[in-house]
Amino acid sequence: MGIIVEKIVYFESGGRHNTDMALRLARDRAEERGIRNIILASITGFSAERALEIFKNTNIRLTVVGLRGPPGSPFPGFPEDLRRRLEEMGHKFCYASDIKYEFPEDVRKTLCRFCEGLKVCVEVTLVATDAGLIQPGEEVIALGGTGMLGYERGGGLDTAIVIEAMRSRDFLELETIFGRKEERRKIREIICKPR
Repeated sequence: MGIIVEKIVYFESGGRHNTDMALRLARDRAEERGIRNIILASITGFSAERALEIFKNTNIRLTVVGLRGPPGSPFPGFPEDLRRRLEEMGHKFCYASDIKYEFPEDVRKTLCRFCEGLKVCVEVTLVATDAGLIQPGEEVIALGGTGMLGYERGGGLDTAIVIEAMRSRDFLELETIFGRKEERRKIREIICKPR
């Protein structure tokens, strides 16, 4: 019976100012664990641009989950030229709105009690897996943030976790595994989050 001792970084507050540190912590943990896929949320492209910079000399593939700007809205959504550049570099991209996935409101609210970024990490993992960009069962790192709306210093990334990729329809299933209940756990490690 072994133990694993890992560091968890707690940011004093959530928001965009934590983006580079969250990405560096995720990169370091990915390299330690041999994880080759990083999933991240990026609404305006800021987080995706920073990820391209921080992961540029690694063998790690990024999967970016973006949002489209609503028609007639001042919110532009994810930049199309950045999406093309990501794909040309061998990374993956999808719009969350193009993927039909299940994520019950009670689960969202519960995860937000830890921090909004944790909810986003789980959600982008479900989206990327349902989109077929990540294989179910693969251990990945997911990054999310506090969100742009309703927060003075929101946007960017401030939360990172190690998680087993799964389809959204399977997320709430707790299969009966006698003697191996640890296999039910899908969120494996918290790397960083706001306090």
